Amino acid sequence: MDQQDLTQLLNKNQSNLSAQQQQDIEKIYQRLKEIARTQRFKVKGTGINTTALVNEAWLKSQNTDKTFNDRNHFFAYSSLAMRHILLNEAKKNRLITFVDDQDYAAQPVFKDSTYLLDLETQLVKLKAFDVRLEQVFTYKFFGDMEFTDIADVMGVSERTVFRNWKKARAMLAAAMQ
Repeated sequence: MDQQDLTQLLNKNQSNLSAQQQQDIEKIYQRLKEIARTQRFKVKGTGINTTALVNEAWLKSQNTDKTFNDRNHFFAYSSLAMRHILLNEAKKNRLITFVDDQDYAAQPVFKDSTYLLDLETQLVKLKAFDVRLEQVFTYKFFGDMEFTDIADVMGVSERTVFRNWKKARAMLAAAMQ
């Protein structure tokens, strides 16, 4: 399936799809599952499973008025959706630690949520410093996108994306210590 057909498929109502179109959507869904699985290893302690993360991201992409220019644009949007879903779960876990029994709050899921909340705080500061650095980090870290795909979405060279990735990682590592 070419990019234009895929883009049209992502942008239309998916209730009346042919068998081939359903297979194409299934491939996209499987790629989202791979990304979500990676997120669960990178960002431990959110308490959300892979399928729930994928389904939430998929629903967000389908319930938006946004139209996707191409496959990369869709995955960039999905990476932002996953970031926000994981952040909301971490906030919910943080709230539980303040409200509920301390024995329950001592579980690893609730302790590890702090990391994601700290990362989000630093990403907001990074965005205030340079929006492009925050975007590159979000697309790569939360969306597991390739540098070429990020460059395509952002309209810059792959080398620029790689430099921004290195700079964002270094700045976040220094800020998180």
